[in-house]
Amino acid sequence: MVLKLKVSIFIAMSLDGFIARINGSLDWLDKANLNVHEGEDFGYTTFLESVDAHIFGRNTYQTVLKFDDWSYKEKRRWF
Repeated sequence: MVLKLKVSIFIAMSLDGFIARINGSLDWLDKANLNVHEGEDFGYTTFLESVDAHIFGRNTYQTVLKFDDWSYKEKRRWF
């Protein structure tokens, strides 16, 4: 039996190719979001509905644990 998996990525990344600063800060993303119209999610909600599980690296996982609202709590997760 062959199991076919679909792997997708939806990521916020700065123009220089980074997700977070060296210290792990995502403050650049908060600043960028100030220019986004309220309610705009760039397709993220639709994408999240199509995902069965998430795979996180350690640093990403430790960062999102600090978020007040964590969108992934209903999905299976691997760290």
